[in-house]
Amino acid sequence: MIAGIVDTDGEIVVRDRLTTPARNVWPSLTQLVRRVLAANPSDVVPAAVGITCPGPIDRGTGAMKPVGMPLWHDFPLRRELAHVSGLPVDLDTAGRGLALAELWRGESSELAPVKQQMAALVLGDDVDGALVVNGKLAEGLTGNLGQFGHLIVEPDGTECACGAIGCLTVYAGAKGIEASTGRDLRRTPPAIIERTGIMVGRACASMAAMLDVADIVIGGVVPSVFGAPFFDALARELDQRSGLDHLGSLRVRGTESGRVGPLVAAAAIARHAEAGRTAEKADLPVGNQNN
Repeated sequence: MIAGIVDTDGEIVVRDRLTTPARNVWPSLTQLVRRVLAANPSDVVPAAVGITCPGPIDRGTGAMKPVGMPLWHDFPLRRELAHVSGLPVDLDTAGRGLALAELWRGESSELAPVKQQMAALVLGDDVDGALVVNGKLAEGLTGNLGQFGHLIVEPDGTECACGAIGCLTVYAGAKGIEASTGRDLRRTPPAIIERTGIMVGRACASMAAMLDVADIVIGGVVPSVFGAPFFDALARELDQRSGLDHLGSLRVRGTESGRVGPLVAAAAIARHAEAGRTAEKADLPVGNQNN
């Protein structure tokens, strides 16, 4: 777990981290948050809290329902963290946080909204994603659009925690990779790194064909650890599977990790939500401004 304070320019002012314990995760998380708030410089006043967490997310209750993690199902994370921090809290998935961070601080921030057409993939413990259309995060029916970790990339493959066979998250998430090798991610054999790139290449080809995007941004611990061999294998597989004419300009790239990391992604969620609340207030009649 990592927590920090990010300023309005997207620069990290304070950060701290803690290995996620096997038990009593919530007390450890509150301890981490309080420690970060206590270390905050007096001239920086946090306005809101943003959280990236596994999805799907119940936006009505502010709870997450991660696949394979029943302990966290229906835990009112938004409400409880608001009590701890004394601030408004917004949560979203890691993939959607990455997309918002890319729009704020990444290469896409330099483009006009009409050209901000992209998909995002986060290869963390599991795989998550998001879709941006005309500079806006696409929501879907329940606000959970972007669960690309459950694209089928190996029909005769390994069973996923969701019950399906061959999901991308089994082959490209850190938990799935470590389960298949019995090793820490940093000791992954070259053959498995190549396999990971191949599976992500398959997923990217499908995403690009379905979603009509020319840019797919990939972040997370897996690409940062695997590096060039992973991206080389991805590029080779993508070249074989993206033959449609409209995919000729497709680009799949890593993030600028110093500018678009997990803390910036969480801050981007809070920033996005605060902008939405401000816009809602601006639309209220004058007599309701203080409600």
